[in-house]
This record gives sequence, C-alpha cells and structure tokens, in this order.
Amino acid sequence: MLTREELNKTIDELNIDRKATFAEFIDKLFRGKFIEIYLGDAYEEVSVDQISTSYPTIFSGKVEGAYKEVLVINGGFIDRRAKKISLGKFVFINERAIRGLSLVEDNCVFDDMFLRSRDAIEIKNSFNDK
Repeated sequence: MLTREELNKTIDELNIDRKATFAEFIDKLFRGKFIEIYLGDAYEEVSVDQISTSYPTIFSGKVEGAYKEVLVINGGFIDRRAKKISLGKFVFINERAIRGLSLVEDNCVFDDMFLRSRDAIEIKNSFNDK
C-alpha cells in the first residue's frame, strides 16, 4: 500500500527541478509494482432487460519505466492459445490518455471504486475525521 509519506517524499523530490512528467512521476512512485490504469472508456456494455452495465477499460501490469510522456508497463493479457492470464506484453501509454490509476491491491480495484454520486455523502460521513 502506498503511504502518504512515500507520496509526499516523491512529490518533494520531483518538485526540486519541476521537470518530471506525469509518466515519470508514476514510474518513480510505482516502478516494479502492479498498477491498473483507467482510460475512461468502456470496453463492454452488457444490457439485460432494462439494466445496462458498463465495464471500464483497464490496463493492468507492472510499471517498467517512462520516457517523457509515455508510461511503459509490462501488461497482463489473456493468452488465447494457452487459455490463461499471462504477463509479458509491453504497453506504451501516453500519459494524456490516463484518466486514473491505482496500485493493485488485494482488497480493492477500480471496479470497487466506481460508485454512485449518492455514495459520496456516506463516504464523507463515515471518514470525515480520518
């Protein structure tokens, strides 16, 4: 889990010369760790009767590096021949395409964080003192 101290330390280090791009910031913060990147699109929308469910477009993989505005991850993918999840497809993502990203952790992924607007009040009331 990313701590506030790690985040602040990285921000302070990169603020010295203010030349790092967003991709370079993510590389410094998460190199060698698994992240998921939300691009803002839905890769699939499933409709049943009058209920429609959108599935967000996510890249998931290990951060390998960055060059200027390009973040490089060792991406996870479904190997169609082996019929299993694999790792080893380098994905080059322009930082401007990224809408959000998060460290992959066992207890929470992006799908768990996409909430209804009404949930914001409950979150604020539950964690206002923290």
